[in-house]
Amino acid sequence: MGFAKVTRDVTERRQAQDLLEQKNKDLEILAARLRRERNNKLLNGQAIVAAIAHEVRQPLTRITAGGNAAQRFLKMVPPQHDKAEAALEGIVSAGHLTSEVIDGFRALFAKGDQAQELVDVNEIMQRVLESLSSDLYGRQIEPRVELTSKLPQVNGNRSQLQEVMSNLIVNAIEAMETTSDQSRVLHVRTELRDRQAVAVVVTDSGPGIDKDKLDGIFTAFVSTKRYGTGLGLAICRMIIEYHGGKLSASSDGKDGGASFEFVLPIASANDANA
Repeated sequence: MGFAKVTRDVTERRQAQDLLEQKNKDLEILAARLRRERNNKLLNGQAIVAAIAHEVRQPLTRITAGGNAAQRFLKMVPPQHDKAEAALEGIVSAGHLTSEVIDGFRALFAKGDQAQELVDVNEIMQRVLESLSSDLYGRQIEPRVELTSKLPQVNGNRSQLQEVMSNLIVNAIEAMETTSDQSRVLHVRTELRDRQAVAVVVTDSGPGIDKDKLDGIFTAFVSTKRYGTGLGLAICRMIIEYHGGKLSASSDGKDGGASFEFVLPIASANDANA
């Protein structure tokens, strides 16, 4: 009896020890999961902040440049009121763009359904090109625009789609900084695809993108630019995919430049009636 009791006690202690070790392992796994969740939340938060800063920096730069220009025009003798007024109008336009960028991000990361409406892709593109006209002129880039008339509308968030187009054109402008002034050409085209979708194509005459890097350019925190954040194209793809579309890029990696294209489904009859 004594031997049996000792054996039972040893077995119970071993079982208790095994149970304690298993609980410790479970706690370690839980703690690791909590750390990963916290790190992911921090990373997502950092990504959102970096993305907003990346997109807002451009209109803020235009606001600063416009303010400085307006001051110079007003200090001239005699003051150049017309040029100062144009600079101030540019500031107002950039201020509205900043607000739209923030609204677009708010809608993009908000929970629940996001506000959408029937939008004209050509109208948005014309507005983006107008807002960037000074950048194109200042960098001696020739815009070649082919907007197919009477394009069907798409169902989407105007601010977000405008942000995508602005991003693609700004990327094209920056890609051509290393090329000679005479060969800087920006091609922008819209067209109807198979009567089911609207396509927007932005092509630059820059140095192109290395084929080895082409597949990864839409990955967050991956950038081909020296000081790029690697968030602009990742967010653009997220926006287009949310709209039921597809964003892609092509390049021969040589002097043919790079081409970015996104395709969106046209609005249904139910959307138009709504």
